[in-house]
Amino acid sequence: MGSRMALAMSGMVLLLVIIAGCSTTSGVKAGDTIRVFYTVSFPGTEPFEGNVNGTPLEFTVGDGTVIQGFENAVIGMNPGETKTVTISPEEGYGLRNETLVKEVDIETALAFVQNLDQMGTSRILFFPGMEPVFEYTFPGNVVVHYTFYNITGESTTIDQNHPLAGKDLVFTITLEEIVKKQ
Repeated sequence: MGSRMALAMSGMVLLLVIIAGCSTTSGVKAGDTIRVFYTVSFPGTEPFEGNVNGTPLEFTVGDGTVIQGFENAVIGMNPGETKTVTISPEEGYGLRNETLVKEVDIETALAFVQNLDQMGTSRILFFPGMEPVFEYTFPGNVVVHYTFYNITGESTTIDQNHPLAGKDLVFTITLEEIVKKQ
């Protein structure tokens, strides 16, 4: 009788393991639509952007809506899980390209800005320890960034790199919900 009981118990344990394996979620996968809360900072600083007290960011993993490092970070996460990751420039906004930095005379810079203002809408972005960044959105939802520094009466330097290019970024991400599984 003891061996039958042991066999029955091991069969029941096996059944429970199989059922548990079928019912567990494997977390976020490419193609899933998810909602997340996040903050972003430079290493060792306070967050400069996020949506923690606002509306969750919704996107489909793999569609290119967010930077590659962010997409990689959410893979495997389950609802309610929080993680902090440091994303390198290669998986973030890319490396700086010094050919996108030019010194121009002040008249050329003013004409350039007037032309930009006529072609699209603009807003000013602020990041810790950086000059203000002018973000322009043009028809077709094309977004470009310009930073002006070393401004004198004769010239200025125009930097067309994304303001976060070349920067390590620290994201704290909380998966709120998997809206739609792939």
